[in-house]
Amino acid sequence: MAFFDALRRGWRTQGTSPPAEDERLRLAEAWGVSDTSHPEFPGRVPAADPAAMAAPPETNAYDRDQWVRKLKRILDKLPQSQGEWDTMLAEARALGFDDEWIMRTMIAEFGLMLRRAVADHRITIEEHRKIDLARDLIGIPEAEAEAMLDAIAAEAESFFGTTVADSRASET
Repeated sequence: MAFFDALRRGWRTQGTSPPAEDERLRLAEAWGVSDTSHPEFPGRVPAADPAAMAAPPETNAYDRDQWVRKLKRILDKLPQSQGEWDTMLAEARALGFDDEWIMRTMIAEFGLMLRRAVADHRITIEEHRKIDLARDLIGIPEAEAEAMLDAIAAEAESFFGTTVADSRASET
């Protein structure tokens, strides 16, 4: 303390007063020795907004990618993974994903599921059951799902130059 007392005496003898609190804080922040200085906020730290702090954190691309991976895994493992469906949807809502984005993503994954089914030039009964279960879980109307399947099968047929065999036709 003796050093600071000497500084104060020095100011008094020179006819100046000690620096005001604002000046001391500015000097401490400029030197990076202030208790309140922060690299992102070199001046006074702004007060936190309670509403912003109460809001859930913004989702990022990583969260979305992880959720899409989980969706793919669940669709691939149907019907065994059916029990995970509601939990996956609850996770999406907890992460703050938009309902429209969730539906678009599920429909896109359903389309990829259809493409994988026709890739070997035939659709088995098991694949039909899996596709129908996925359609029910996602909430795609049957007519819309059939139109998607017909379009993807036609695309595959034009690409392969052969027809895609449907095992349902041999059931009847």
